[in-house]
Amino acid sequence: MNILHISPYFPALEANHAGGVCMGKQIETLQKQHQVYVLTFVASEFDERLKAARRNDFHYQSVKINQWTKLIHVALEPWMPNYFAARSSLRFSIRLIWMVKIYHIQAIHGEYASMGQYMWIKRLYPHLQFNMTEHDMTAQSYERKLRDSSGWKKYYIRYQLERILKKEKKYCTMADCLFTFNQKDRYLIEKKYGRKDCKVLNPYYGINDDILEGTIETDRKEYASICFLGQMGRDENYLAAMRLIRIAGIVKEQIPELTVYIVGNEPPEELRKQENEYIHVTGFVDDVDEYLKRAQLAVFPLELGAGIKLKVLRSMAMGTPVITTMVGAEGIDENGEVVELAETDDEFAVRITAYLDNPQMLREREEKSRQYVKDHFGWKISEKLLEEIYGK
Repeated sequence: MNILHISPYFPALEANHAGGVCMGKQIETLQKQHQVYVLTFVASEFDERLKAARRNDFHYQSVKINQWTKLIHVALEPWMPNYFAARSSLRFSIRLIWMVKIYHIQAIHGEYASMGQYMWIKRLYPHLQFNMTEHDMTAQSYERKLRDSSGWKKYYIRYQLERILKKEKKYCTMADCLFTFNQKDRYLIEKKYGRKDCKVLNPYYGINDDILEGTIETDRKEYASICFLGQMGRDENYLAAMRLIRIAGIVKEQIPELTVYIVGNEPPEELRKQENEYIHVTGFVDDVDEYLKRAQLAVFPLELGAGIKLKVLRSMAMGTPVITTMVGAEGIDENGEVVELAETDDEFAVRITAYLDNPQMLREREEKSRQYVKDHFGWKISEKLLEEIYGK
């Protein structure tokens, strides 16, 4: 089968790009049995680096966008949610038609609900199968933003949410096959949009099943070190990182040796200003695993966002115990069986201190975390599902 994979940014297998890792692994899996082509947007310097690495591979095609083109798309399509309109592109549409025709595409696999807007291609090519992976529920993310906003911002988010509910429902119900990354989102889609046949893929968090079978190196831990991972250009990660710095100030009073690593691309200047002798804001790094191996704990005080958090899964798979909120544990371990749950700043501070003061508890949670991911989130389950949908 000839499959065209379309996405809002460049797919990868690098751990620096959580959603890109999932997309890259799906492509890698499909390529074992099928001819796979890729059409994607290039929207950042990281995307540019990934594109450069594929410059001689005709299977990968892309359309470049920037802040100006996004604003133009948003202005031209006021009936679309801004989040979706930013990826609405005539150049992308023309390239899409060309690739379907030239490469005799039989199925399109779209990533994120924003790619659902290109389902109109089926009017031109009725034979096409158009499947979509809903990485997270966009509506739920905006509902959380609405809950925590006020003033003019609240009106703006409510306005966007109304349009998201309409468009996301349309794309989720129109897709020939709809995938989610956890049971919680499958239930939400059934409840909100009435679709009852969603398939659940295990998300790929950047560590192969065969590595989990062995022992991941964890003997490089720094005493009293904690880390946070995330794309800092996203509000939910920026706000959580700023909150962690506040929490770290409480912990520092109990554990003077505390070190905090905040790892992720595009940290805003306000976050950069928080650096001091124990707070380290790295910006982009080649290998986030170096910090997961170094840290005794991964701490994610998330309050916004939706869907499964791959940084939580990756941390656990690396044997780095996780402390996070219910938002961070969604779709992974909402009962706190292995993930340590906290909500208030004081709860986070107490749990961080308790772990850092107890090496035995840390070691036990390291092994439990790795085993939990191995038992519940292996990629082999997803391979079988993709084979079921696309055939051999």
